[in-house]
Amino acid sequence: MKKQNQQGFTLIELMIVIAIIGILASIAIPQYQVYTQRTEVTTSLSNIRPVQLAIQEAYSTTGNLPATAAKLSKYGVDDLTDYGTGIIKTVAVADTTAIITITYESEANGAPADVADETLIITPNVSAGGIVSFTLKSGATGTLDSKFQPNLPAS
Repeated sequence: MKKQNQQGFTLIELMIVIAIIGILASIAIPQYQVYTQRTEVTTSLSNIRPVQLAIQEAYSTTGNLPATAAKLSKYGVDDLTDYGTGIIKTVAVADTTAIITITYESEANGAPADVADETLIITPNVSAGGIVSFTLKSGATGTLDSKFQPNLPAS
């Protein structure tokens, strides 16, 4: 009699493969969700780029950060409500310090669950050469969890 070679996989081998796939999925899926929500927050920053440019231009023109949000109209930013688009609900610029506060939409209005109704605070920093850069405000980055915050340096 001829001995037959084994063909296929045993039940144990299949169960081990399924267990490994389950373990990898339990780690990968939550990390992917954090990644996609962080991407949405980072992408939403492009909506406020005109506000940042107006602050930079105001500083380069006057040598001071704008004293009020109304002073940005001279630089093309007439109404901050125009920048509440996508997952951004409102944008506010603090007087005298030009700190930008972004408030995100509710989950019902399209914001991701962990980002909904949270705030992010971005502050302008003036270097010795007069260049204005924007960073996350140290110690007061808003209510947005740090794992969803964009990769901006802290001030």
